[in-house]
Amino acid sequence: MYWSTKLPIALLLSVFAVLQMGCDSHVAQQPLEDSHANGIKPVQLTDANFQTEVIESDLPVLVDMRAPWCEPCIKMKPTLRLVTEKLTGQAKVAELNIDENPFIKEKYGIHRYPTLLIFRNGVEVERLVGPKSESELIAALSEVDASGSSPADPDENQ
Repeated sequence: MYWSTKLPIALLLSVFAVLQMGCDSHVAQQPLEDSHANGIKPVQLTDANFQTEVIESDLPVLVDMRAPWCEPCIKMKPTLRLVTEKLTGQAKVAELNIDENPFIKEKYGIHRYPTLLIFRNGVEVERLVGPKSESELIAALSEVDASGSSPADPDENQ
């Protein structure tokens, strides 16, 4: 009987310890290996500057809705910096920390990370969920930019 009462307590303590460590918290503290990006970084978005930087932008905008504790989000940072460098002047790449900016997270219904939104003329025209490669991101932005809209654009058939 004594052992059977200690087992649930030990299990709960183990689960609590794992939760306290977070989602690969050691990864978040490592420096990013993105020396190929020449120091060009995505625009840092907030609830306060989202309207100006995204909705009012003349360029298509790729917004990375990320969480600082999310391992796939952390691993994508160097890729986003490379995409930023390659598309300078053609598209804007931006990051939004969803933990610090709950208004935008709720407005766009962000529940999985990373979620990447592509905006054109202030309207969301594409949504990509999960980690994406550099070529996937460039292709998605190029498709939106080339057509001036996206297949999901409701004005396309008018």
